[in-house]
Amino acid sequence: MDHKKLYGRWNFWEEFVGYPMMLYHLIKREKIQERFQKRIEKAKQKSSKVVLNEKLRNEYLIRYEKLDNFFSFHFKDIDTSRNHNFEDKIRYCLDHYKKESNSLISSSNLMKLQGNFLSGAETTLFLYFALQSKTNREVRLSDIMIGENSSKIFIAFLKDKKFIDENHNLLVDQKSSFIRIHRFLKDHHIINPDFQDTTIIEVMENEYNSNFDKGTFSRAITVKPNDFEETIYYELSKLFNIKH
Repeated sequence: MDHKKLYGRWNFWEEFVGYPMMLYHLIKREKIQERFQKRIEKAKQKSSKVVLNEKLRNEYLIRYEKLDNFFSFHFKDIDTSRNHNFEDKIRYCLDHYKKESNSLISSSNLMKLQGNFLSGAETTLFLYFALQSKTNREVRLSDIMIGENSSKIFIAFLKDKKFIDENHNLLVDQKSSFIRIHRFLKDHHIINPDFQDTTIIEVMENEYNSNFDKGTFSRAITVKPNDFEETIYYELSKLFNIKH
């Protein structure tokens, strides 16, 4: 996360506010872990009251993608890993907070970091819990494509071109070309550009029953399309009324 955005401009008078706050927490003896745990519980309670329909789910997904605070930066980074449970992810974020706080000599910056971390955790985990606990359905193309029937039209196109079979299983070996086709749709706002590439990767894995790692995805979108792909783009342009 950008430190300038996190800490802002330093003003010497802020130190006079920061020190009393630090002393208050020392006297109260409430450790950051305890305050952090309270925010986690609060996020759980708030999320349990949410009635999540399709419209709200999509709004929450976009809000989650756009989060930009100290906690969300680290949590979303490790959340892509399938080798860590929730407790591991929480420890990871807390460890980064401690590492960052130990590097600070300014009391005002320490208070800003602490506030950003705790409020960011509550906001981030509220959306995370709401999306995780209210639906067991995996994120699909219909969740990220703009237009009521866009996903159905696109799936039919992929079947016709023998990219996928009737059960949506990927038939082609060249995943890079397949990735660039989806990036083309994102660049032209058929796939909602508010969604990050990590979400698109997750959707592709769920939709096509195949693995698409971040490295392959990142490399694929930097390569210029070949003649075959340009032909596909042309057909998709006509299909979705895209100017290309």
